[in-house]
Amino acid sequence: MYTGTVDVALDANFLYVTYNITAPNVYLLETHLDIFDNIDAFRNAKKISGGGAIPGKFAYKASFTAGARKTSYTATIPRSVVDATGTDDCFYIASHAALSNGETAWGGLCNESGNGVTLNSANQFPGANWGTYFEFCKSRCNGPVDFTYAWEDLRNTGNDADYNDLVIKSGIIKTSNMMQIEFTAAARGAGYDHAFKFNIAKTGIPLGAAGIFGAANVQDMGTYFTVTVFPSTKMALPSAGASGFANTVSSEPCVAPTTRQVTIAIDGSFPYIAARPYEPFISVYTSGTANGASSYDLNVYGVATSPDTWTDTDNKIYPNGILIPADWKWPLENVRITTAYPNFRSISDGFNPSWANTPPVMGTFSSCN
Repeated sequence: MYTGTVDVALDANFLYVTYNITAPNVYLLETHLDIFDNIDAFRNAKKISGGGAIPGKFAYKASFTAGARKTSYTATIPRSVVDATGTDDCFYIASHAALSNGETAWGGLCNESGNGVTLNSANQFPGANWGTYFEFCKSRCNGPVDFTYAWEDLRNTGNDADYNDLVIKSGIIKTSNMMQIEFTAAARGAGYDHAFKFNIAKTGIPLGAAGIFGAANVQDMGTYFTVTVFPSTKMALPSAGASGFANTVSSEPCVAPTTRQVTIAIDGSFPYIAARPYEPFISVYTSGTANGASSYDLNVYGVATSPDTWTDTDNKIYPNGILIPADWKWPLENVRITTAYPNFRSISDGFNPSWANTPPVMGTFSSCN
């Protein structure tokens, strides 16, 4: 039975392990959590017997009453404990829960199937009783930015060409049976609200929508899935000043970026193209909030087959969405991208795909990177 998720995050102070129950009418009663660098060390600590792992001996525990109807809980483990495992990067997490429906649950990447749940990249504890653990690597929290996407969100005309209406950063980890995509909403210099989404072909995703974890929504569009990551960018990046924007005005405080990870179970037939592993786009809500049908969608030049464009006052054509294959410093509000990056050219002038290779002009970009 697929019951929910176990999400992991790491900063300079703590390891955060969050239990989220998504099955209806199921609640947390107890959680048991531990970390280790190898099975032998875990066994030597008397946390494994001939019957399997012993959750009652795990180091971090919490309990809740049935009346609390607890569906989410975050355990915090000091960073010093993580570093004391002796590993430079990867270690193991054992997460167990007792549930209100009388069942127990273990965390590990799994896939829902017609007969229940099959384990995918989850390690089995030795012993007679079923139990799993999974690997986590510190580098997943500070890996490189593979792509940055940025938009001007007015269709046809009227944009200010600062390309900070929405800035999304993305990093990808791919193995033979899964692809993890981390999306970070970094900046929003727009009055309109947006939903950030991506399309991905169904080929090589054997479990269909059930094999896509962590998304806000997944729609089956026939030959591809549309995956919603941030349903509302105003909610993901609320304003910290009078402008109503986030991380685009130099006189206003920086807003903490919001990150969401989407995991997709794949097989060997998945058509992975490193330069464009999916097609990102935004739905633009001209009403100001994401509370109804979007007025239009805007994709990215160089990724989409038919990219969306707009025309400036000089009648030159520019892309609505742009791709930077790296981390990126976006222009401040109302600073044209051609001022910050002089090598940026319109499509009419022969778009230069290497325009971002030159550092931006000092004083023209946001410091909230």
